[in-house]
Amino acid sequence: MRKRFLTSAVATAAVLGGFTAVPALAAPAPAPAFSGLSSPIAVELAEKLPEMRKAAAAVQARLGVHENPLRERILDAIDPTDYECSTATPPVVAAVTADFANLTPDQALASVYVLLFDLVMQDAVYFPQPGGKFTYGAKGTYTKKATDTFGGLRKFWDIKSKDIQLVPAHGRMLLDTARVTRVFTTLYGQPLDLSQNTANFIKTQITSTPLLKNGDHPAYTFNAYAFSAEGRPVPGVGNVGDKIVLGDGVLDGFGLVGLGDVTTQAILAHEFGHHIQYEDGLFGTTLPAPEATRRTELMADSFSAYFLTHVRGERMNWKRVQLFTAMFAQIGDCGFDAPGHHGTPNQRVKAALWGYGVAQTVWPRSLVLPSRVFAWLFEKHLPKLVAPDATDTAVLNAAKQAATTVS
Repeated sequence: MRKRFLTSAVATAAVLGGFTAVPALAAPAPAPAFSGLSSPIAVELAEKLPEMRKAAAAVQARLGVHENPLRERILDAIDPTDYECSTATPPVVAAVTADFANLTPDQALASVYVLLFDLVMQDAVYFPQPGGKFTYGAKGTYTKKATDTFGGLRKFWDIKSKDIQLVPAHGRMLLDTARVTRVFTTLYGQPLDLSQNTANFIKTQITSTPLLKNGDHPAYTFNAYAFSAEGRPVPGVGNVGDKIVLGDGVLDGFGLVGLGDVTTQAILAHEFGHHIQYEDGLFGTTLPAPEATRRTELMADSFSAYFLTHVRGERMNWKRVQLFTAMFAQIGDCGFDAPGHHGTPNQRVKAALWGYGVAQTVWPRSLVLPSRVFAWLFEKHLPKLVAPDATDTAVLNAAKQAATTVS
């Protein structure tokens, strides 16, 4: 079973704030950040937070779920009991977390649990989503872009893709306490009574302030997943089909920093790139874990950029190329020793620009390269993408030059 994320798998120092492994807390006492809690269930959940964080991490590892550093960065912005983060925060994360400073202790604690267990995204991955006609973005803003782009990707690439389902992750599912309880009990094995109490507490808190938008706050769904169980049943759940899960928050969040025009297409194309890797058997490598994950993520960035700029794809011009490379830069990381390392911001920019270069230089321009041929070209170019770079300026200049050649 595999689940590939838009964002990096491990929190890293240079980009996302220098936070490291979660230290153990000495005694189960209410966390200092949550003093002034208003109810017994709130106090109980604060006391349980350290053990719950460990339990969530263990289950997510068993399910093949990598840590998501942007979710972790958001989590740490409202849960300062773990470790300090630097101020070197990507603009999109700063925009998404801006409201959290104004939350009450109870509201912040509820948000920690939503993020810690990744409740909305896990529900969307492992369980059927209600409703027949899906919308994307909390207000449906990106629905047409998402459905049109997904259809275009299916036609563009040469893999079997009719069985891939595109589904949304809406934060408002947090208002459905039965669904939240199901995630706690079925996926995480939590006791029924505690799960129900936690679900009720979360619903009460996210509806107690307009800041959390009845669950549709972008922090709760700031990610996208490409999921494939590869024909095997998921423990505790059963058979789950291939999916791309598109969180409202990642679309709305990048919209807050002026990148909404390209985010939907770029993210979908990246996640579809992972499904190309599933279908073509491209995950096999002799590289160690950090380099292996970086390779697959940078390849997905290149798949994405090729589709976005090809004349038979999205046909994006240079101005929009600059926008989607800026988006990829904000979700890069510098966790060179971490198993989920996805590539530095500069490497992700270079990978996207290389994909753009292939679309611009392979003749005839109307030719769509077979996915395995494109992957072969990428493998040849990968050493250049991950070579040490001196300064941001030098890297970007080299990347622009690489965009005009294919080697």
